[in-house]
Amino acid sequence: MIFRHFLLNVNEGNAFVVGCEATHEALLVDVAVFDRRIEDFLEEHRLRLTTVFTTHDHFDHTGGLGELMSKLDVVAYSGSGQAGSCQTRTAHHGDVIRIGAIEAKVLATPGHTKDGVSLVLPGMVFTGDALFAGSVGGTSSEGAYRQQIDRIGEHIFSLPDEYEVHTGHGPSSTVGVERRYNPFFNPPRS
Repeated sequence: MIFRHFLLNVNEGNAFVVGCEATHEALLVDVAVFDRRIEDFLEEHRLRLTTVFTTHDHFDHTGGLGELMSKLDVVAYSGSGQAGSCQTRTAHHGDVIRIGAIEAKVLATPGHTKDGVSLVLPGMVFTGDALFAGSVGGTSSEGAYRQQIDRIGEHIFSLPDEYEVHTGHGPSSTVGVERRYNPFFNPPRS
């Protein structure tokens, strides 16, 4: 598997490219802007971007999707069927998305947004703004917060400890570290 992280200028958002070594098809997770560095990386590794996955519909994760879709023939997925101003395919919990020989599974992680989704691939999960290293994404209500905490516990924390957690902002982590040490799941004892 070919993998690269890109730190973008829009709210210091993260974007990620995953490429299949066998078929040279590639996936882009979140696209605040379609940065020239992403295009250069695809070209350097002879990857053909076929799929875009948007974790949630906030501009710092979708702002570059329109430009990207006008340049390239890609299939875009989101939890709502709408990302920014673009129509996408709706990604439902349990759906499988194939990028060449790589299988990715959609996980529902609402709370930060009602249609928030994460994507799990072999050895890694992309959580957008649902789960951060040492934190979680902000929510609009106590109900949304509880939903987010519950879905992370149910869907993300059921993955093996060594799985990398790639977030929408900030550094990456692992499932094991977040399960054990994230204060939103393990409040300090008095």
